[in-house]
Amino acid sequence: MPYTTADYIRTLKPYVPGKPIEETQREFRLKKVIKLASNENPLGPSPKALKAIQKAQKELHRYPDSAAFHLKSAIARHEQVAANQIVLGNGSNEVIELLIRSLCVPGDAILTSKTAFIAYKISAQIQGVATVETSTLDSGETGEGNEANPLRFDLAEMLRAIQANSRIRLVFIPNPNNPTGSYIPTSELRSFIQEVKRIRGDQIQVVLDCAYQEFVTASDLKTPILLLKEFPGNVVILRTFSKVYGLAGLRVGYGIAHTELIGILEKVRMPFNLNSLALCAAEAALTDKAFVKRSVQLNKEGMKFWEKTLTDLAIPYYPSQGNFLLVDTRVGLGKSGSEVFESCLKRGVIFRPVANYGLPDALRISIGTMVENRLAAKVLENLSDTFRRKH
Repeated sequence: MPYTTADYIRTLKPYVPGKPIEETQREFRLKKVIKLASNENPLGPSPKALKAIQKAQKELHRYPDSAAFHLKSAIARHEQVAANQIVLGNGSNEVIELLIRSLCVPGDAILTSKTAFIAYKISAQIQGVATVETSTLDSGETGEGNEANPLRFDLAEMLRAIQANSRIRLVFIPNPNNPTGSYIPTSELRSFIQEVKRIRGDQIQVVLDCAYQEFVTASDLKTPILLLKEFPGNVVILRTFSKVYGLAGLRVGYGIAHTELIGILEKVRMPFNLNSLALCAAEAALTDKAFVKRSVQLNKEGMKFWEKTLTDLAIPYYPSQGNFLLVDTRVGLGKSGSEVFESCLKRGVIFRPVANYGLPDALRISIGTMVENRLAAKVLENLSDTFRRKH
């Protein structure tokens, strides 16, 4: 049937999520499948969140609090900001969409990097908004002291793009970045935002997507709230409950910005965009400091395990500030990321190919429990032996 739609919708390539466990079991008739593909918390949800959900179930016949008073108040205390500086979303993805819908019109543009989280580009195209993508710096170009932080965004090129294109309204910087694990130190971000403000005043917003902030170990990457307080008219912060809090299935995210901008986003946000269980679970999860500490510690242990394992297997990897590692399959195994992904899939291990990020020879490995990590590493070791024998 000849449906009429805009060219930017017709040519849209939708987001492809990680392969589900159940689908993999059916497809390959496997009893046991390990999923290390979607950067989820391998410990599951926060126990306090689960208790809150059980308590809230008896009120499911009521509509949720669209103003989300209690959750916003809890986030405000946690982030040390005012409650009217917060907008909630069905995952941080919805906040991305709210920003683009509110601040851009067809013909405008957003700015990000070629290896940045792909949701920015997809959300922009849905609204008829262009995406300007700048390059990344490899370890040889990052400068003295940054060799351990390759695949970083080229901030100088971003500034040149802003100067050349007056239609750029939003700059999306995931920090740390998914899928590369790289980051931009706070001092460099501060200088960048100062220049953005000098060039365009308050007519452009730098969106710092900090989904993996809790996993950061780098001493030169501070809390992004410092930059928001320093540049209130130019900075937006995105956070999520999907990672360290283990609530990916409930889809809870939020944005923090100047009160005037939040007021605009609230006009665009649909009422009841978060359900009752999500609201109470997220509020409870914020108080579960013991769970967060355990999740962060497990991630550190898993990261060390994978770094040693990959080194022993002579598979290069990129240092990461998230809960995942990006590995070079072409150099390490002589295969593309998709080929290694398919081989592991048949053996019951789901990793994440990232060719859609312009990285066809790489694979992203999420950190799992130590049991999951060891089983997945064994599959990778066996494949490594197989591939190398053939060559």
